[in-house]
Amino acid sequence: MKKIVTISKLALITLMLAVTAFLAGCKKTEYPLVSLNTTLNITPYLEANPTQFSLFTQILQRTGYDGFLGAYGAYTVFAPNNAAVTLYLKSKNAASVNDINIDTLKNLVQFHVILGDTISTTYFIDGKLRTPTYLGQFLTTSVINVNGVSSYSVNKQALIVQSNIFLGNGVMHVIDHVLKPATLTLAQTIDANPKYKIFDAALKATGFYDTINVDARVNPNKLRNNFTVFAQSDSLYNTLGIHSVTDLQTKYGTTSTPLHNPVDGFYQYVAYHILPENDYTTDILTKNSHVTLSPGQDVISDVLQVQTIQLDYDLINGVQYPGVSVDRANSNIPTTNGVLHAVVGGDLYIKIFPPTRVDWDLADQPEFRKQTSIFRRPGQNSVGLTSPLTNLSFNSPAANVQYQCSSTTSGTYYWWNDVLSLNNFRNTSGQMTDITFVTPTIIKGKYKVWFMYGHGSETSGVQFFFDGAPLQNVIPALNTILSNPNDAGPVLEAKGIKRYTEAPVSTTSNNFYNTVAGFLCGVVNVPTTDHHLFKLVAIGAANGTNTVVDMVQFIPFDQNQESPRYFRRDGTFGD
Repeated sequence: MKKIVTISKLALITLMLAVTAFLAGCKKTEYPLVSLNTTLNITPYLEANPTQFSLFTQILQRTGYDGFLGAYGAYTVFAPNNAAVTLYLKSKNAASVNDINIDTLKNLVQFHVILGDTISTTYFIDGKLRTPTYLGQFLTTSVINVNGVSSYSVNKQALIVQSNIFLGNGVMHVIDHVLKPATLTLAQTIDANPKYKIFDAALKATGFYDTINVDARVNPNKLRNNFTVFAQSDSLYNTLGIHSVTDLQTKYGTTSTPLHNPVDGFYQYVAYHILPENDYTTDILTKNSHVTLSPGQDVISDVLQVQTIQLDYDLINGVQYPGVSVDRANSNIPTTNGVLHAVVGGDLYIKIFPPTRVDWDLADQPEFRKQTSIFRRPGQNSVGLTSPLTNLSFNSPAANVQYQCSSTTSGTYYWWNDVLSLNNFRNTSGQMTDITFVTPTIIKGKYKVWFMYGHGSETSGVQFFFDGAPLQNVIPALNTILSNPNDAGPVLEAKGIKRYTEAPVSTTSNNFYNTVAGFLCGVVNVPTTDHHLFKLVAIGAANGTNTVVDMVQFIPFDQNQESPRYFRRDGTFGD
């Protein structure tokens, strides 16, 4: 999908609730409460408990890291106990710590220590921890269940056997296995996995293998040294009728030379699977979409459905595109320059659409739609809701938004017969000085933006913003329409006004279409197919009544701006 990301907290909140529900349903391992020890720092504590940590202490002493862990600071340490280090030495055919290469031990310690942050299990999530390790790689945490007992797992390599030991310079968690840092780049990790032969060959054919084959620590491009790759397995390709990289290139290629060729479709297809950021599954859900390496900066969208992350699950022009699913069991694979995820359920590819008109009912918000007793029920209103809602937010705790559906005899003319009423929309301290909406999906292209509203006695004005940039036109006062009843379509449009309902023409001053009209906010170049941000900022302090907003239109720049002419109270539209 071509899109950009707008921030939506709902997906992350949903994930947290899902994890919480899982934990609640499991019998959890209970650890004894370890009180705060303000006397001992980490190194002295380890030295004071040789039956558990004598081998890890030897590693710290040999690497010289015992010094700073004994000094004051803020650290999180995942300390392997003696049994864990013994297993590690056995796996290396080493009789003692002294038999292990010193650089290997330094990397080992760095991978078990987080600098400048104390992270207790309260802040563990199903994904990467908020701060990288001293080595520069992230640790991931999760909960695993064995025989009805749940325990914290770290990097899917070790279990925490004692947690939250609070010391003078940080917090320590005891683990039952030594953690092994990643030693392969993304490219090497994919190349070493026989499940990804076709995708691996595609990376090499387009040149992206080299792009993702540089360890982040030695990559001179510090602004782009970590990546996220969504890989597709050979078995997935086989279900799509693709059995070789030649088949894949035949399907998507547009030239005979895809290597480092940004105009080639096969090159663009592979680029669409790579993000220039280090996103584990929880990071994916903190944003609604992610810019890829494709030359057109095409964006992958994401949504959480129950506990499944769907990519490019989008409703475009009334058509639901299923997208693909992130295979959690085979994802969150750390590497030295990012993270690898597997996708299942379909092909991840760029979808191209021409710019298409968007008719957006501002009153159709999830919080109101689920109230079936009022939503689009004539004469019914909601209670006022405070910020934030799923797809809108404003900055005042004193303000609210209300859903209003007019009665069949009210004489008002709104699309779907409903509006969103903004309480206290004015440029006054403590009031609703601005409100930001998350748009429906808008396809990349050039558009004229129209704002449909009811003009009553409000004397405040409105300035409009799209993705943070101001649009060209401003409504000086919401109670004034700069036109008259004799103006027709082209004349109205030249004034930045249009009729959009079947409201009868009135000769009453400033009331020529029963108080409803469309206002041309300006022209925007939508950079990516995605949800975007549309913001209203109040101008002026005075306000007579609540501000009533009906709909917004994004109409391709070169299309008829007046068709369809009428948006009716029953939800239909036409000329």
